[in-house]
Amino acid sequence: MGMWISMPFLGMVMVIFAQVTSLILNKEAMSSGLSEYVLAVYSFAIAALIVLPFSFFFNRSERPPLTFSIISRLFLLSLIGSSGLLMGLAGLNYASATLNTAMLNLIPAFTFILAVLFRMEKLNWRSSSSQAKIIGTVVSITGAFVVTFYKGPAVVHARLSSAGTGLFSNLSLFSEKSHWVIGGLLLAADSFATSLWFIVQGIVGISFRTNVCTWCLQRTGPVYVSMFKPLAVVFADVIDVIFLGQALYLGSLIGAAVIISGLYVVIWGKAREEKLHENSGEQNCLESSTERVPLL
Repeated sequence: MGMWISMPFLGMVMVIFAQVTSLILNKEAMSSGLSEYVLAVYSFAIAALIVLPFSFFFNRSERPPLTFSIISRLFLLSLIGSSGLLMGLAGLNYASATLNTAMLNLIPAFTFILAVLFRMEKLNWRSSSSQAKIIGTVVSITGAFVVTFYKGPAVVHARLSSAGTGLFSNLSLFSEKSHWVIGGLLLAADSFATSLWFIVQGIVGISFRTNVCTWCLQRTGPVYVSMFKPLAVVFADVIDVIFLGQALYLGSLIGAAVIISGLYVVIWGKAREEKLHENSGEQNCLESSTERVPLL
């Protein structure tokens, strides 16, 4: 029983570690001269080859007919998803994996803003849960500005030699302020595109149920899954400093801490809102059952 309870924890740790490892490998590939456009094509092609058999053999009964409406929705999702990936790879080419993982924590904030704009999320200004989500969103965006525009001194200095070649010679881009800001802005655009991708998925009713993250979501709920997102910053810092010899800057640490703080405030507000909905639903059920009981 204990092992079954710990499986969602291990699953989410594996998901975050795989995400950060993918960022590091992408950074190394681009530093070796591979174009981000070619890398995006390879990524989508390999992903399609892996997912296609599962979709064809296991979900044939659930597959809708390919009408013009379905094709249009798939095209819109593909356009938004590929645009986000390209901006993310371009931002990774200018900045570090630590900055990338820090900016990914903006996704819940951007998703909340878009959900409000598309009227998928309701705001009650007098509710503490709505106030928490608004404050957390503002704090997260503030942290994104900090991590983008304030680099700060190096907390851990990079292990770079003047005669370095390959990956480490290309990492000298990080010392240039303009490249750091451009990378941060591109990564913020990537987070926004990913949030828009989530919103469009909700609108068109397309879901992806065959992955570890969704399994953990079904087992533990969205709050538990979202709490693991900041773990990517820790993994990226460790891999960057120990294995790639990159410098760790004070601005990244401060900005990541601010973003994570805002993220947890948003999560708290969402959890409180869900709890209030559950309590109101239980109360309505009790009232309806009481009305059905005949008076003796």
